[in-house]
Amino acid sequence: MLRVYNVLDIRTGKVFDTQRFLAMMSDQEKHELRANQLGEDRILNYACPVCDQNVYLSGAGPSRKKVYHFKHFPQHGDCPLKERHDLSKDDIKRIMYNGAKESDQHKKIKNWIGNFLKGLEPQGDFARVRIEERIKSAEGKKHWRQPDVSCIYKDRRLVFELQLNRTFVEVIRGREDFYARENTFICWLFDGFNPHDTDFGERDIFWLNKSNAFAITEETMRLSEREKDFLVECHYVDPVIEGNIVKDVWISRIVSFSQLMLTEGYYKPFYFDSDAAKQKIARQLLTADFTNYMWGGIRKNLDNRERRERDSSFLKKFAFALKTQGLPDEASSGFVSILDALYFLKTEKVENLNRKFTNIKQFTNQIIYLYPEYGLIYCKAIKKYHPNFKREQLGDKLKKKVEDFWRKLQEEKREGKPDGQNNDYDSILQLLFPELI
Repeated sequence: MLRVYNVLDIRTGKVFDTQRFLAMMSDQEKHELRANQLGEDRILNYACPVCDQNVYLSGAGPSRKKVYHFKHFPQHGDCPLKERHDLSKDDIKRIMYNGAKESDQHKKIKNWIGNFLKGLEPQGDFARVRIEERIKSAEGKKHWRQPDVSCIYKDRRLVFELQLNRTFVEVIRGREDFYARENTFICWLFDGFNPHDTDFGERDIFWLNKSNAFAITEETMRLSEREKDFLVECHYVDPVIEGNIVKDVWISRIVSFSQLMLTEGYYKPFYFDSDAAKQKIARQLLTADFTNYMWGGIRKNLDNRERRERDSSFLKKFAFALKTQGLPDEASSGFVSILDALYFLKTEKVENLNRKFTNIKQFTNQIIYLYPEYGLIYCKAIKKYHPNFKREQLGDKLKKKVEDFWRKLQEEKREGKPDGQNNDYDSILQLLFPELI
C-alpha cells in the first residue's frame, strides 16, 4: 500500500486527513506543492505519520476527474502500510502518534521545557529533571513509558507530555492509566490552544481533566525566562447560570505552574475544578426546582398518581446529582412531613405546605407521635431556628412525649443500639438544610 491517507506536517507535528487537507487547496496550489516537492529544491514538509518517511503529492485520471493523494517515494525504505495489511486501526494510530512526537516543533518545546526546568532546580521545587528518560513500571520490565520530560516536583513524581498531534490523542489514554498506577502525575501540554476551535482529540484531554487545558507558547516561554518561573497558558471552564441552564464560559490566563493543584489519587494537575463547580450549580438549580415544586403550590394541587410520579422523578434527579446510591424510589409520608416541618421552622411560611399546620406545637405533635424516626433532626431544627422556644410551650402531655423520646434516644446511645432514626433521605436533607446535618 503506497497511498497515504493521513499526512504529518513535520514542521508542526500535526496530522491531517489528506482528503480534507487537499479539499482546501485549489488545483493550482496542489501543483505548486508538487513542484516544490519534486523540483530541484525538494521542499519536503510532509511525511507519512506511520513510518516518518517523506511523502509527495501524486494523482491520476483526466483533469476533470483527477484524484490527488499523497504517496511514499518508491524504494525509500519499509513502511507498515506498504508491507502489512493486518494492522488494526488502533495499531496505526499508535504508530502515527509516536511518529508525530519527532516533529521539529515537538523537539523544540520538549527541549526548552527540560532545559528550563533544569535551570530552576536550584530554587528547590523541581529536581531530577530528565528529557525522554524511560520510566519502568513496578509491574515489570515489559511495562514502561518514555515521557517527554520527567522530574520530581515538590516531592511528587511528575511527567510532561506534549500533545501536538490533535487527531489521534485518544490512543494515549493508556498513558494516564500507566502513570496513575505508578503514582505519577501527568501534565498534558498543547502548543497553543483555542477553546472555541477544538477537535475530538483535544476534547479527550481537557474534558477529562476537570475542563482544564494547558499550553506552551512563544509568549509563555518568553515570560518564563523573564520571571524565572515556569509559566503556562491555562484555559478552563467557569460555569454560570443563565436562566435555568448551566453555560460554559471559557477563561484563559497565564499562570505559574506552582498555582496548579496536584491532588493525590487524581494524577493530573488542574487549576480550577470545573467539574465541582458544575455539580454545585446543578445542585443549586435542582434545589430551587424542588423547593418550588414542594412549596410553590405545585405538589399540593396534583392528584395522588401525579404526585407519586413527580416525587419519584425528583428522587431520581437527586440520586444522579448527589451521586448517591440507595435513595428510596418513593417519597414516604414521613419524609414529606419532615420536609414540611423543617421548611416551616426555617422560614415560618405556612402557604402551600403539604400538611395544614401553622405552629410548632402541631408539627411537634405530628413528628413525635407519628414519625419519631425523624425526631432527632426535627429537634435540632427547633434548637437551630428557634433557640428561644421552650418545651413548656408544648403543653404537659406533648412535653412528656418529647422528654420520653429523648430519654429513649439517650438510652439506646448508651447501650450502643441503633437510634431508630431514618437516614434514607439524609443526602437530600443535607442539601436542603445543610446546617442541620
